[in-house]
Amino acid sequence: MNLLEPADSLPVLVIGGSGFIGSYLVEALLAGGRQVRVLDFGPGRVRHDNLTHWAGSFLQQEILQEAMTGVGTIYHLANSAMPREANRDPRRDCAENVVGSLGILDLAVSRGVRRLVFASSGGTVYGPTAEVPIPEDHPTRPITAYGIGKLSIEKYLRLYDGRGEAESLSTVSLRIANPYGPYQNIAKAQGALTTFCAHAVSGKTIQIWGDGSIERDFIHVSDVARALMLAGDHTTEEARATEINIGAGEGTSLNTLLDLIEKILDRPVAREYLPGRDFDVARNFLNIERARSKLGWAPQVSLQDGVAELLAHFQSQRLC
Repeated sequence: MNLLEPADSLPVLVIGGSGFIGSYLVEALLAGGRQVRVLDFGPGRVRHDNLTHWAGSFLQQEILQEAMTGVGTIYHLANSAMPREANRDPRRDCAENVVGSLGILDLAVSRGVRRLVFASSGGTVYGPTAEVPIPEDHPTRPITAYGIGKLSIEKYLRLYDGRGEAESLSTVSLRIANPYGPYQNIAKAQGALTTFCAHAVSGKTIQIWGDGSIERDFIHVSDVARALMLAGDHTTEEARATEINIGAGEGTSLNTLLDLIEKILDRPVAREYLPGRDFDVARNFLNIERARSKLGWAPQVSLQDGVAELLAHFQSQRLC
């Protein structure tokens, strides 16, 4: 396999490194001996001698320039708005996230950054699908502003790939399915699986839009972090300026998920079924063969093990 030379002697910058996925990625990078910089508003939960934090946003050019100077790889995980907020104000979402990402790309080219890995969305860029599991070459018909923005940034990464001089910028977009795991912020309505587990442990009623037959692709956050690391350090020439699905490779219905939670807890959980929503795609799970062939990646955490870990995490929090 024709690997690009890893820039592992240089620091890496994780934009959005204090968030859910970002924190797991930062931990993995530090465990691999990397010098890590984080650009985010808060310091996050990770502390380490090889970790430096810049407080701010990727929309602040002065701070972005300072944090980016001398780095070899950038992981762009940040988004200024949640999906629901993006739909309410598409103009603002475009101005901040699409145009803001162009600012990152311009600086990356001018500063000689070797790689840029973008966290895209496997759950929103495809829209209604004609086949599952969904391959990367499936038509993209996003039906939300969030998905449109992610897809737009992917296209710009393709445009900017190789624009530099001799050591040009290489880019790759990872279309991430539905990540879950400890420390996901359910207060921001992130992560159905994580929310279900939290409510099941606390005894709250779990609300389901529709009849529960909707299928989604749930992937443990540690598997996502590992995919991001591989994309940053071992991107092949064939994977440059392209998109790669990161998911479990199979769908799980919400009803099946609740059945699994009940089995692990060994008790029923309260459910409430609400009218279905027009924007909920019936089946969305990803074909991950490109991730296997281009990155040498495959998920390692089974759904049962991941759910059991998450339930134990919430149970331990209740005991504190």
